[in-house]
Amino acid sequence: MQPTTIPKTNLQPSLLDKALNNFQAWAIENPQNLVSRTFLPIISFVEGTIANNPPYLDRKRQVLGDAFCCAGEVVLGDFKTLETALTSPQARDWRLGTSMLSSSHGPGVDQGGRNVLLITLSDAAAGGENYHAFRKCVDNYFFNEEMVMRQNDQVAQRLFNKLAADYVDRITNNTLEEFFNNDQGDWMGFLVRYLHYVIFGINPDDQATIKIITTLHYTKRGTLYYFAGSSSLEKLNIWGFRQVPELVEQVATIYENSPALANFQENDPKYHKMTRRELAKLMVSLMSIAGLQGPLHLGKTALGYQSLPAYQGRQTDKIDIKSYWDRLDLNDRPSIQLFLLECARLFMPVSASHRVATEPFTVTLAGKARTFPKGTKILIPMLLGMLSEDFWGKTAYEFNADRENLCPFHMGFNSVGSRHAGRICPGKDLALEMLTNVIISVGKARRSYLSQIS
Repeated sequence: MQPTTIPKTNLQPSLLDKALNNFQAWAIENPQNLVSRTFLPIISFVEGTIANNPPYLDRKRQVLGDAFCCAGEVVLGDFKTLETALTSPQARDWRLGTSMLSSSHGPGVDQGGRNVLLITLSDAAAGGENYHAFRKCVDNYFFNEEMVMRQNDQVAQRLFNKLAADYVDRITNNTLEEFFNNDQGDWMGFLVRYLHYVIFGINPDDQATIKIITTLHYTKRGTLYYFAGSSSLEKLNIWGFRQVPELVEQVATIYENSPALANFQENDPKYHKMTRRELAKLMVSLMSIAGLQGPLHLGKTALGYQSLPAYQGRQTDKIDIKSYWDRLDLNDRPSIQLFLLECARLFMPVSASHRVATEPFTVTLAGKARTFPKGTKILIPMLLGMLSEDFWGKTAYEFNADRENLCPFHMGFNSVGSRHAGRICPGKDLALEMLTNVIISVGKARRSYLSQIS
């Protein structure tokens, strides 16, 4: 399949594009103004939710340029600036990309203690105190040699085999959509069992424990607990959300008593005296926001269930990912990982991060130089770096797992390839290893089935 070169589009900004950009630029420049304090939080919440859809930010860049305002943040989307931001210390606030987080639901804070939510903590070089110690605690107790040993042991292999069998069963019965949407089994069930076995050492056959974990993270949409507006979901009991705070505590207790923490040392100075409960609550947030969401998303893309985004003026959503998967050499693990990285480049599981300006800075927006104060929230839209035609060339919106520099400049794990300043996704290697095995095991089962019916 030969890629079709598509030139840059000639989209023009609408009046709303211009008005929203100009107002936010003024409001961010003047954060203490009453008008700014009244309307900017509303815009941040509403547009921040909309901007989670990848084509939204991409279109903004097309019509406004690499620098613009969105969701109450200054967006600096040129590749070099993004590269610098991802490899430098960052000051942080209660944000996840364009979305506002709930400062009262952060792990630790929700019980009147100190905040341990890593994505909101600043690096020491950017004025923070605890990030690197807490992060080291996570890495040492969970993403360690024991975890690596469990990744491909007999229990893990049994889970891969079960997943492949479930996939074939769904194809046979023409219910493949259920394979990706059944929160009690299939793809979601595999992720809950496999990741909790590998990371925590939790028995994947312990049905009662797995049910509690699944109910929080998937059935009740526990991820939303950490986002602004979750209190309203709880008050109105939407999706049964009133149960979520108690589920958070139950899952934290499960994590606290998991084999991974069997030898946990309380109040270790090198971890800023992190307690077992703090670490468990941190891991609940990490698994809910990232661990069970990123692989879920990337797996749906790589296995051909969900289309790539419909970027305006492009043909990306017409790309047939399943046909690329069917042609992969399933014995070539490096090629499979490049395939996964290219899927993630075009449809990022996490499309943006953020940082907070530690000093005033000046940038040109819509042809006008504007100076923003210290404390300004700056979006780090990795998505725009991954779609940069200035860096990737005219084929930026096409699928090519063999493209030059894909590995060393990939921004899909809050880093630039392997370069970072301590904030790279702790589960990067685990996720790629797991998804590579999924592509192989499910791919072989799929090919065997298709050959039988052809």
